[in-house]
Amino acid sequence: MLVNLIRKEIKEMLTKTIIIYMVAMAAIFAFIGHTISTSMEGAAAKAILAIENHDGGSYATTLVKVLVDGAKVIYNGTDDAAARAALTKQDGVVLIIIPANFSSDIDAGVQATIETHWIMKGTGFADSMPQAIISGLLEQGKSAISSQLIAEHSTLSPELVLNPITTADVTEIKGKEEIGYTPSDISSVLGSRTTIIPVAVMMLVIMGATQVISSMGMEKENRTLETLLTMPVRRSDIIVAKIVGAAAVGLLMGAIYMVGFANYFGSFGGGAIPSLTALGISLNVGDYVLIALSVFTALMAGLCLAIILGTFASNYRSAQTLTFPIVGLAMLPMMLTLFQDFDTMTPVMKAVVFLIPFSHPMIAMKSLMLGEYVLVVAGILYSLLVTVGLVLVAAWIFRTDRVVIGMSRRKATKKA
Repeated sequence: MLVNLIRKEIKEMLTKTIIIYMVAMAAIFAFIGHTISTSMEGAAAKAILAIENHDGGSYATTLVKVLVDGAKVIYNGTDDAAARAALTKQDGVVLIIIPANFSSDIDAGVQATIETHWIMKGTGFADSMPQAIISGLLEQGKSAISSQLIAEHSTLSPELVLNPITTADVTEIKGKEEIGYTPSDISSVLGSRTTIIPVAVMMLVIMGATQVISSMGMEKENRTLETLLTMPVRRSDIIVAKIVGAAAVGLLMGAIYMVGFANYFGSFGGGAIPSLTALGISLNVGDYVLIALSVFTALMAGLCLAIILGTFASNYRSAQTLTFPIVGLAMLPMMLTLFQDFDTMTPVMKAVVFLIPFSHPMIAMKSLMLGEYVLVVAGILYSLLVTVGLVLVAAWIFRTDRVVIGMSRRKATKKA
């Protein structure tokens, strides 16, 4: 009988509409991630410029060489009209004008000036990338000219004059020294691997809980639950079937969403950040088991809370408003853990985050990377304790008439 009840719950929650919705949302996130990645790569390739060079000196030559090596130069001459026409035809972003007195001013000890005529295509992040690339090239050109000046007018090494100080970084984290890396490096490598977790857990909890509450509201509206309660079925089996069925559907949702979010956040990857191996950080099979347990116990707590909230629904419409408490409880730790690390929170914030079961899988992966097993195990045990407490409350409610009549109908009965 219990197996049949579980099948019933899964069948009711895992409808064709829900499957299409989950796959579509994951595909949308993956598509957005791919689009962002393609746009950024395309923007980087569109660092197109024209050079109007009226100076034949060595310093102008040095600057032009840096620009030619780092960007696509579509014009390099002295005709202003031809330079602007080339920019318009090939969708360039800037015209750089080097005046005739550029090199002579530098030789005379006067700061030289170049003109940059930007063509703004848009205001988005990808639209600003070509400008950032060319601005970086101009800075490289300045450094190259500085090196040339030092080499010509000083016996000192240009590298020494331009970079007289270097840093030997050593960052201590959790009693372990990471040599050669700054806190920003470590935050980048950890953040790139753990940013997706809070969002995925939040979506997993919200979707699973919404399905449970909506299912209960529909059962009451169709009087399916009343019929089920009149049959020779233990009410505890009904609770277990709802939890197991919702957990199976919720885990499937989570897996699909994880794929979509992984593609989305992966579009922002790259850059010169160290790897986990370089930092001496790794996760073994036992660590992944702990993460799975953390996710599972938090999900169970959320589903049990959803069952309790679902008993207050009198129909499908009223069930929708009962999801708000779970949405709030899932979003709060997500925002807090993304904004600040658990260890650096104030005692009050730590208490708030720890008391919300959904917080623990959000911080589990980063904690395990840093060797904080006590926090992860404590979170699992706490979530398990909360789950047991909520199951007992749900079992008690199922022994009353509230599970059938809901909140609004109960109020109506009292008034009568």
